[in-house]
Amino acid sequence: MLSMPQQFLRIIYSPGVQPDKWFTRFDERIPNWKVASAQVDDPLKYIRAGAADVAIVRLAGGDLGGVGGKESDLHEVRLYEEQLGVAAPKDHPLKVMESATFAEIEDEIINAAPDAAGNVDLSAVREGLQVVAANVGVVIAPRPLLRAVNQSGVVHRDLFDAHGVGGSRVALVWRKDRDTDEVQDFVGICKGRKAGSTRQSGSSARK
Repeated sequence: MLSMPQQFLRIIYSPGVQPDKWFTRFDERIPNWKVASAQVDDPLKYIRAGAADVAIVRLAGGDLGGVGGKESDLHEVRLYEEQLGVAAPKDHPLKVMESATFAEIEDEIINAAPDAAGNVDLSAVREGLQVVAANVGVVIAPRPLLRAVNQSGVVHRDLFDAHGVGGSRVALVWRKDRDTDEVQDFVGICKGRKAGSTRQSGSSARK
């Protein structure tokens, strides 16, 4: 029996997202398919342009309308809510704390923070961390993002009770007109579908 040529599911993801386990499971379970992935600052742009099949994207706490109007041409599957964090200079009292509340940092200069809806300005976070590394102020952002773009000389911890700062979530987003079996296979893997399920059994039948 002739083997089918290798095909690729193009996936892009936001900084701070850690999708490697999902990529590995897809590669192992779906015959003749592999993930081709890249981290980008604006995954939705690539989805809208048709340059990627699936995005794993950080979104504000509301729906897709919170990042640019109603997107009726897109599917969205929520994966998880993100923990908010705060970054401070390495010698800040935060260094010896397991977490912080907003009351404990409210007198600090806040160099960057999500808005009330939870929208995150990635450029502002990066620039703000450079200022923090120079021993000035703090940055508030999703904790996974702080881990991903952290600067030398900066510590970060979970932040609770942040007044006026919205939360964020991570979601899968893809175009409705590109809703393929392989996309659904990947969605199922991200949602915890086990190997040998009906959907992935269908993929096996396409060998």
